[in-house]
Amino acid sequence: MSPHICIIGAGVSGLRCADILLQNDCQVTIIEARNRIGGRITQSDELGFTLDIGANWVHSTGSNPVVELAKATDTPLHLWEHTTCLIDGAGKLVDNAKANATLDRVWSILEEASEYSKENTENIDPSKSLYDFFVDQAELLRKAGKINEYEHDLLLGMAEMWGAYVGDRAERQSLKYFFLEDCIEGDDLFIAANYSKIVDKIAEMAMSKATIQFQQKMAAIQPCRNPDRPGVTVITTDGREQGFDDVVVTTPLGWLKRNKHALNPLTPRLSQAIDSVSFGRLEKVFIQFSHAFWDASPLLPNGTLSSGSSSPEPSPSLPTSFMHWVNPSYTPETNPSRWRLETVSFAAFSEQLRRPVLLFYTFGDCSTHITSLIHGLVGQARHDVLNAFFHPYYSRLPNYDPKTCKAEAYLATEWCRDELAGYGSYSNFQIGISNAAEDVKCMRHGMPEHHIWLAGEHTAPFDGLGTVSGSYNSGEAVAQRILQIHKDSGSREPFNA
Repeated sequence: MSPHICIIGAGVSGLRCADILLQNDCQVTIIEARNRIGGRITQSDELGFTLDIGANWVHSTGSNPVVELAKATDTPLHLWEHTTCLIDGAGKLVDNAKANATLDRVWSILEEASEYSKENTENIDPSKSLYDFFVDQAELLRKAGKINEYEHDLLLGMAEMWGAYVGDRAERQSLKYFFLEDCIEGDDLFIAANYSKIVDKIAEMAMSKATIQFQQKMAAIQPCRNPDRPGVTVITTDGREQGFDDVVVTTPLGWLKRNKHALNPLTPRLSQAIDSVSFGRLEKVFIQFSHAFWDASPLLPNGTLSSGSSSPEPSPSLPTSFMHWVNPSYTPETNPSRWRLETVSFAAFSEQLRRPVLLFYTFGDCSTHITSLIHGLVGQARHDVLNAFFHPYYSRLPNYDPKTCKAEAYLATEWCRDELAGYGSYSNFQIGISNAAEDVKCMRHGMPEHHIWLAGEHTAPFDGLGTVSGSYNSGEAVAQRILQIHKDSGSREPFNA
């Protein structure tokens, strides 16, 4: 008799797990609390075209299945040119060469930090942060005369860009386990259209052969009540009880943290691992304009600035890809904490996909603040609140004219208020964690002795934690282990650190 496997969640890891199991003649039931597949990958048409409001990057380290899926589905991938616009703490545009040099230094120090973390993890104090490492390196550069005081401050301000990768401030990023953030290696590609065709491709087998119960929330997993049949009973919030041979829980780590009581039994070691690994807060705010004014060159044919332009354009030959506002002192009413901000420009895409849109990334307390401001607001009221916050930043970009460069539309995410997303974005490793690698291994192992498995970006291989490819690979790996168990060649041994 074919094993019947339950998968909690129809995100990338759950869909890939179902794909492998179904290919090997298992019965699969997917319980999904939303009314759709994809999990934290989803789209919106609110700005007049379809864009991703969840995941939109492909962190291409090593062999990346998402790259192959993009090719198979004709999903365009964008490789960013490192053209940077940098606004300093006083609101002044930084010289283009200095801005790009600062960004290059940041990436160089990030690579040094990763190597240092990998080689010295046993001896690094758990309270030491990535930002502490930056402070030390910046001081060495300043003392060596390689940077002046202004460049020193720019460097530390730009160090905070790491927050947009992990969903919290660089001061919170563990240096001890920074090496687990291995996705900094290789090219970072951007889904220039959207993820929908990739998700549909992953879901083909599940959509045609699995039983999918939409808008059903898992309430508890318990040992099977039939002593003659080992397995689990999955109880949904409507009171329904269903028996399975095994269950794979692919809910976000943030959801697991708040609902550990749903896993019965739950080993003390797995409970500790779930508590120890952190969960980030990353939000996105899209702003649509009538035209990409920041890339309209103010230069006259003779190379001089046109009338009314007081600042050099970041790159006359290439569209600007990234824009950073570091340590802003000019927004004391709306941003007294001086959270740094950054954006990518959709005007840098290829001609067919180019849009006059800026995508702002916010993280940590800034994300929580913005979502609290806009929650429950719609229409013009929501627009006005967002514009009050973001206008001081986009208005400092090159070529801004208050008469012609008005924000036409906003689209802002609220993952921090999404229960099913775990009130956040994805896993990270914050200061204070003392055994992160083993914690991940423990979650990755799951509780096969109790017929309970975990999958998702928080259980991915170390080079894919927090990524879509990591989610995909985790679902595949769990499916393979379950198949081995049911072919009598695998082990149900508990985790042993």
